[in-house]
Amino acid sequence: MSTAALAQTLFSLPIEERIELADELYASVPQDWQATGDEAWLKETERRSAEMDTDPSSVLTEEDFFAGTNTRNSENERRNLFFADLGFT
Repeated sequence: MSTAALAQTLFSLPIEERIELADELYASVPQDWQATGDEAWLKETERRSAEMDTDPSSVLTEEDFFAGTNTRNSENERRNLFFADLGFT
């Protein structure tokens, strides 16, 4: 089964089960990998914050953000793009 097929199956689970699975998967990642990922996310949030401070006109409201994502792609298309960006097919 491909990663994309597995993901499609997992996304069909009830949300409570998906959250539980996500927690279990994250807990299975070695601590040094978790720290690396957490550090990368922190750097990205700092970069985005600085970008918004520099150019406040680039900031989207929550409503504008979700309107843009909903009109460009269906939920499945967004999910497939997400996994493709991660290198999964």
